[in-house]
Amino acid sequence: MRPRSALLAAATALLLVTAGCVSTPGGPSTPTDSPTEASPDAATSTAASATTVPGTPLDWPDGPKKRPDRPETLTESSVREFVNTTEYRYVYNSLWYDDTTEVDAECEVDSVTRESGAWRAVVTCTAYSNTGGGPRENGTGTSTVVHADYFTQTWVYWVTEDSVHRVESGE
Repeated sequence: MRPRSALLAAATALLLVTAGCVSTPGGPSTPTDSPTEASPDAATSTAASATTVPGTPLDWPDGPKKRPDRPETLTESSVREFVNTTEYRYVYNSLWYDDTTEVDAECEVDSVTRESGAWRAVVTCTAYSNTGGGPRENGTGTSTVVHADYFTQTWVYWVTEDSVHRVESGE
């Protein structure tokens, strides 16, 4: 193999190995909620239901943590608790790979305000995970530990009576 070809192959391999370390867990959000047909009572819906908010509905990542239920009554306090729990579980699932994964995540809600008929909550999380490191099946040592960082990231949640949207913060 020529030196240039070897260098290109090594760079490609390095890019593939480190790809999970430099991308955001879960990737970009895409809508998963299918649109519902309007009911005859749609004209009598509340203003909060008709509120248009930025982004798309939150796409839930696979993992052991379930998506929390939206509070029945949206208040500053209930939205704060809901968004904190939602982001923690979202990040946890984004970093989780299998039963050998240990995830450490810390989230904090920076602010909750009422804007344009919706609740706007800003939440910041820092997390990491380690997967593997257990004994190999053939008993010849231990498996490699795979480490993933979720560097400090801030997201804006828009919560209405009908939807939850998560948008990357520009703050």
